[in-house]
Amino acid sequence: MLKPEFICGTLEGFYGRPWRIDQRHQLFQWMEEWDGMNTYMYAPKDDLYHRSKWRELYPETELSDLENLTQACHQKNLGFIYAISPGLDITYSSESDWDTLKHKANQIQEIGCTQFAILFDDIPSELTPNDQKEFSSIAKAQAQVANKLYEYLVNADCSLIFCPTVYCGNMADYDISNNLYLNELGNSLNEEIGIFWTGPEVVSIEIPVDSIQELIQVIKRKPIIWDNLHANDYDNQQIFFGPYSGRALELKKEVSGILSNPNCQFWANYNPLRTLAMYSIASESWNQRQAFMDSSKEWLQFFGNDKITHEEAQFLGDCFYLPRQMGEIGEQLVESVRFIMKNNPFEWNSHLKTFQTLDANLNSLCMKLMAVTNRDLLYDFYLTLWELREEMEYVSKWIEWKQSGKGNFQSSEIIPRRQGILYEIQKVIHST
Repeated sequence: MLKPEFICGTLEGFYGRPWRIDQRHQLFQWMEEWDGMNTYMYAPKDDLYHRSKWRELYPETELSDLENLTQACHQKNLGFIYAISPGLDITYSSESDWDTLKHKANQIQEIGCTQFAILFDDIPSELTPNDQKEFSSIAKAQAQVANKLYEYLVNADCSLIFCPTVYCGNMADYDISNNLYLNELGNSLNEEIGIFWTGPEVVSIEIPVDSIQELIQVIKRKPIIWDNLHANDYDNQQIFFGPYSGRALELKKEVSGILSNPNCQFWANYNPLRTLAMYSIASESWNQRQAFMDSSKEWLQFFGNDKITHEEAQFLGDCFYLPRQMGEIGEQLVESVRFIMKNNPFEWNSHLKTFQTLDANLNSLCMKLMAVTNRDLLYDFYLTLWELREEMEYVSKWIEWKQSGKGNFQSSEIIPRRQGILYEIQKVIHST
């Protein structure tokens, strides 16, 4: 298929259990139906032959699965990018490693793949003694390997994207213009090779347009955003149902594409990916909240329980929204808990009513979810949702005790969390 000028889609690049084949096929079906989505990148960290055993060719069974995946993408008119991650132990100056890399690329080409990525993220940043004899820096070593691979692939009309070791502003000490690694990479890497970038942070809540404009001057090309906004492999106590956000429409003019690396839990990703598709085709205005509301309505069809309402789907999404950000209903819930536990019962009034209403809604939703036919969807966020319910039960018992004015309140053990609605509620509880 023709390679799009602006790539947009999904990359499976997280740590943890890779998605199943049937889940990937469901993803391709969604992407085919959504305007704006055109690319899937295969890069699961826990595919041994992608990363830790990159030197080994895929066995017949695994290779057949990859071929079927490639063909499934092409049948949906989607680009399929295969990524290899040799950086943990590659010797950049080794002819043997170069031959191994070529053989691996040949194997993937034979199954119909023409789009590749080579990843040097999350690896040691120092050269081995042998490589120090050949290269003055790791940037130049990586660039040489990538350039050779591109020159080898381009003869077969293939493309290549590069993920640098310094892949966000934080890793460059927020001084992109003067970062030696990025400057050397921009000067050494073939200009036809794309470069991934995650934004100011590994998980960027916002990606300012001016930060990308600064980066372009250094790397000498528009980057492709490897977007970790909804990624949760760094904290399995988190899950994010919220919309694609924190990126102005103007950003699309400064980048070559956007690929979302979302939740490990497949069924948690409908809203994140659907709203990315909406963002990709938006032209004059972009309302992320409205996009979330519209997406939540569509999400309902996959639950397998027609008694679950749009409002309840929104409730679920608002409670588990974005990193360090809750949706409107989540904010209301936390604020009601905060007020109740900081003030005397005679002052509770509307806050108590809000809490009780939302608590009842949560219990109702949990009961309905137990009856969904899509059990995979339920299991993807079962534990996180039930933990929220337990916290709400704790607060309810505390309210009863406070209203009674009798005895001492015995708290149960609470597992601390770093962020999100559970963290916010626990923070209030601990401070009371």
